[in-house]
Amino acid sequence: MSSPMPKPPADRPYSVKQNTVIAECGEMRVLDITLAPGECVPWHLHPGTADYVICLRGEVEIREINPDRVTTLRALDRYVVAEKQPHTNVNASAADCQFLVVQGPGKVEFRPLPKLDQRA
Repeated sequence: MSSPMPKPPADRPYSVKQNTVIAECGEMRVLDITLAPGECVPWHLHPGTADYVICLRGEVEIREINPDRVTTLRALDRYVVAEKQPHTNVNASAADCQFLVVQGPGKVEFRPLPKLDQRA
């Protein structure tokens, strides 16, 4: 019996090189995201969960506001974005970056913040 094909998250209204749900249950989700050079996840927040980000390869910048902060992760670096914290994930390097995002526990929700997208 073959395993089901990974799928993109249904609540993500944007496109990047790869955005795959690798595990999901009622109050938790794990995403495998790859950004090509210059790509970013649009500004957003999660009202009921934190993002636990683990960089697998390349470099990913996590940009936050209130307070303004940029955190650069390299392979095996980890970072937690608190719930309700506006943020974006940006590949500012010349190579692909890949990272896991563990969301939960709590209601997993992606709330876009389009007015902030020009900041990325």
